[in-house]
Amino acid sequence: MLPNDFYTGLSDKGVIQLSGPERQKYLQGQITADVNALNGNNALLACHCDFKGKTWSVSYLMSWQEQLLLLTHQSVMEKSLGELKKYGVFAKVDIIDASKDWRVTAGLGKAIEAEIIRVFGHLPEKHQDYCQNENGLVLLLAGSINRYIILQPQDAQNILNIEPSQDGESMWEVEDIKAGIADIRAQTCNEFVPQMMSLQQLNAISFSKGCYMGQEVVARTKYLGKNKRAAFRLHADGVKSVQVGDKLERQLGENWRPAGTILRCAATKEQTWLLATLASDTEIGSVMRLKDTPELSFTVLPQPYELS
Repeated sequence: MLPNDFYTGLSDKGVIQLSGPERQKYLQGQITADVNALNGNNALLACHCDFKGKTWSVSYLMSWQEQLLLLTHQSVMEKSLGELKKYGVFAKVDIIDASKDWRVTAGLGKAIEAEIIRVFGHLPEKHQDYCQNENGLVLLLAGSINRYIILQPQDAQNILNIEPSQDGESMWEVEDIKAGIADIRAQTCNEFVPQMMSLQQLNAISFSKGCYMGQEVVARTKYLGKNKRAAFRLHADGVKSVQVGDKLERQLGENWRPAGTILRCAATKEQTWLLATLASDTEIGSVMRLKDTPELSFTVLPQPYELS
């Protein structure tokens, strides 16, 4: 069981910053979310894809003062940033890696909420809403329990004053997996169309915003029913040695066949959790094993959302 309160730094997160008069117009043509839907209080989950619809990165997009911020996994920052800058030279936009300028933390529980209220005045109220002031931003991820991501400038005068939890980053990863939130890491960069990771279920794709990089493939995948894969949660008791990008197999008769790829994984002291892209008709309760370590097996859990 995870503790009711924990707080952690998110050392694996980076921040891409866009500034300039055409930052919103430019980014609208690059990512799957509708950038024009930003209103200063809501964050958007978004994918950055190549022209074939394969995902370079998954990010939370927020507006901060006169800038747009993409909170992205560090391992794909260089690739995603490079692709954004490649086409940004044709627009009035400056795109930089601003990771060193931001302190990114996260947590859940009453102690964290009390600190957020002290520093920011109040809590955000709805899923993927955020509040902000001169001390930074606080993003709410609502679910069975409310969780918070906090971005604060390194020079902020008032930071959250709370002791980090042991193994906090692993616990945060488990909570993301439980919520079915897919992510892209270096091992899986440029492999999957967003729907193969169920990101449409999390409103990370706008099908009405118009053209963006990879839009034709993403739209065709939806309207022609070409997608046959989805993100599934898997679980095993005990701590297992698993890596993002590891391959899973499923049993067919007396043989084992390729089943999917691990997108996220995390272990607590008692359990190991996976999020993997599998065939969308995978049966709940079925058992998968690691291709390279066949003695390690995992059970497929029910989805946290309905597949479409």
